[in-house]
Amino acid sequence: MDIKPTDSWIMKAILNQRSEVQRLNGWENIMGWHNFNMSKVYRKLQDYGVKVDWKNLVYGNNARPRACFMLWLTCHEKLATKDRLHKFGMIDNRDCCFCAEEESINHLFFECNTMKRIWMNVLNWLQVRRTPHNWHIERQWLTQQAKGKGPRAQMIKMAAAETIYELWMMRNNKSFGNDVDTTSIVKNIIDTVIYRGWENKKIRRYLAILMIGE
Repeated sequence: MDIKPTDSWIMKAILNQRSEVQRLNGWENIMGWHNFNMSKVYRKLQDYGVKVDWKNLVYGNNARPRACFMLWLTCHEKLATKDRLHKFGMIDNRDCCFCAEEESINHLFFECNTMKRIWMNVLNWLQVRRTPHNWHIERQWLTQQAKGKGPRAQMIKMAAAETIYELWMMRNNKSFGNDVDTTSIVKNIIDTVIYRGWENKKIRRYLAILMIGE
């Protein structure tokens, strides 16, 4: 069946999947099934494509959707940092808003002293003793810590998403000349994590322990 210009967008999307389906491993066997099983084809489609090791950081994260999206962008290294904008010829200035170093994902979140201090304060609240390194090392560490469904894993990946979001918003405000209060950013992150995690009974117990230890 050919795709017609008058077809609805959803029909066009379905028909465009034919080429993807035919590239599935074992498609010949699928065509030989006596009874076609759509659920098995769907599961094969889910497995099709590039897998990333950091999927647990985003999947099942209780952080705000906007924070999860920012975490997803950061994992893909697609944030509009100044080094990337300069690479595309969009800006000339590559300096960090808080120091004189070149702004990149590595520098912005973990090398800039202002940002690193916030990260460490959030980690200390989580009772995690760790000094952040570059993004690739921290992403691997966060991925390992986020494995499982325990409250600690849930808290760490939620805090990571909310911290990245708040730091990025703080960076944007500074870039556009707005006033930035770096002293309240940690409190904002912790308050958001507490609010988002309180509905979950398991996380609530873990939060209570953290709040007692403050």
